[in-house]
Amino acid sequence: MRGAGAVVPRERLSREEASAVRRHLQDVVASKGFAASKRAQDFLRLIVEHALAGEFDSLRERQIGIEMFGRPPGYDTANDPVVRVKATEVRKKLNNFYLEAEQESRVRIQLPSGSYIPKFIFDQSTKAAKAPPIASPPHFDDPGPTEPNNIREPKTVSNEKRKNSKTRPWFSSPLFASAAFAAVLIVILGLLGYVRWHPVQRAEIRSIVVLPFENQSGDPKQDYLAEGITEELTADLGQISALRVISKTSAISYKRTTKKLPQIARELNVDCAIEGSVQREGNQVRISARLVDARTNRALWADTYVRDLTNVFVLQGELAKAVADEARIKLTPQTEARFAHMKTVNSEAEEMYLQGMVRLNEDDAKGALNYFQRAIAIDPNFAEAHAALAACYGWLGETEWLPYTAAFSKQRDEALLAIELDSSLPQGHAELANALMDLNWDWTAAEKEFYRALELNPSSAETHIRFAIFLVRTGRGDEAIAEAERARVLDPFSSHVFLGAISIYYDARNYDRAATMLADARTQGLNLTNDAYFWGAIYAEKAMYAKSISEFHKAGANARTLGHLGNAYARAGQVDSALKSIAAIQKQLQPDGTGAYEIALVYAGLGRKDQAFAWLGESFKAHSEGLSHLLVDPCLDPLRADPRFSDLLRRVGLEQFPN
Repeated sequence: MRGAGAVVPRERLSREEASAVRRHLQDVVASKGFAASKRAQDFLRLIVEHALAGEFDSLRERQIGIEMFGRPPGYDTANDPVVRVKATEVRKKLNNFYLEAEQESRVRIQLPSGSYIPKFIFDQSTKAAKAPPIASPPHFDDPGPTEPNNIREPKTVSNEKRKNSKTRPWFSSPLFASAAFAAVLIVILGLLGYVRWHPVQRAEIRSIVVLPFENQSGDPKQDYLAEGITEELTADLGQISALRVISKTSAISYKRTTKKLPQIARELNVDCAIEGSVQREGNQVRISARLVDARTNRALWADTYVRDLTNVFVLQGELAKAVADEARIKLTPQTEARFAHMKTVNSEAEEMYLQGMVRLNEDDAKGALNYFQRAIAIDPNFAEAHAALAACYGWLGETEWLPYTAAFSKQRDEALLAIELDSSLPQGHAELANALMDLNWDWTAAEKEFYRALELNPSSAETHIRFAIFLVRTGRGDEAIAEAERARVLDPFSSHVFLGAISIYYDARNYDRAATMLADARTQGLNLTNDAYFWGAIYAEKAMYAKSISEFHKAGANARTLGHLGNAYARAGQVDSALKSIAAIQKQLQPDGTGAYEIALVYAGLGRKDQAFAWLGESFKAHSEGLSHLLVDPCLDPLRADPRFSDLLRRVGLEQFPN
């Protein structure tokens, strides 16, 4: 048996004890047993920090599933044991840590079976070394010292004497009144002293959502301004590393909702919310905002600002700083400097930018493109507009609206301009990372830019999902899944993030989980564009070719879909239909070679390796985005043993990763 200790109840944990627990936690997660499992480390950190903060409601199975594993708010805990499985793993690792420890730990962390609330055990010698507690005042109902047994009983007073006596009740005597007053005074002074030295602690604020600001201008055409301010404030708050900030895409689903704030907070698993309104008169903007503790529905802070439209970005920095101050979050010097030095922007350029962002968020990159170009023409030094324009070009390249090389080159150039104008702009680094991945196949530089973007804004769901795509394409499926789940926590109601996560599970060869998520999307009412394509791809990998072919026929007739349809026909033994798919793709084949990768997929399914490698060669000349999937695309599995495949991996820069 290990050394005896004392379990400290949650209400008795002092600041010193909490610090000792955190120091010990670092030793535990750095140990051999935990070092190999980042998810186990994160799980233990999560439950310990919630327990230390007194946030025991967050230590329920459903809440952990939402926060840690990105499960939707209404997920079925009975049929999804992810939390229970991870808790069992962490419990075993903790036990092994203490069994293998070379010396006795002065602090121990226990995770009792059947509970997600950790217990903290301190060595008795540690407890004894502390300063003695202040003696508690005596209770007024204490019986006091016991009388000796030999005391004589008092003489009995006759009824007559009692009746004639004019004594007052004992509790009305002046002596008692004075004593009682003094006692009450002592209690009051004691309470005042306790409050002074032990002020009521506000629950820690660790997560927040910016709810859609209301347009109070009386003109629906000004909705874009309210939406833009909501989005930019969300992005600014996302740069505060100590806060988890819910994405605007999920927040916007609560626009004009009748739900109460505590319910919204539960669904999004956040501590606080920012509510506000925008009113525009000419170039003057009046912005009212308030910070509300969503757990108690109590306003913590409120203010109103009137600014010229050119100073809206400056105002957003002020708002973000005010929220951080009220939440008692210490900003990094870098973030504080950014908030303090937000640049003014030409009002017309800002208007074009905000209108473009509304369209980009609606997946209308072609419509947004013109607005960003106009914003840059008015203000060439507008870094955010350059980054947004880069995002447009990336989207147009990935969806084949523009040739790959042209689109990704422009994405890279605009991202570099944005970084040159403002090196602390997260969006610039994120877009550069995407271009380096899709255009240059410079995987090392792309990873560096992704890390920089996430360092600057750790709450960007879009960057997390794009980084997950990078990770899965470089053969790191487990890391990619973890990153995708982080994105889902930050943006739980985003169809785009949901589809991204499904593609990650598919590329990681976890087809059952991908299928489950597709089914969940339907029950949750998420509008997934082209979900038939994903159903077709999943059914093909589960050798359910009839269903696969049926789903692909529902997904349209672009080159991407036709390539996978032809591959499914080939694997099903329907050679003629597979060859017809090739003919259909060739009709769409672009002069720059767009579509070549998809033809290669069909030939790979037919087992015609020479033709498959010939078309992969054409795809390489076109710098096809599809080649970035070489490591993970299951349609190419018949080619992997061929030396020509290894050579292609080398030319694309993927030979350094596990195949």
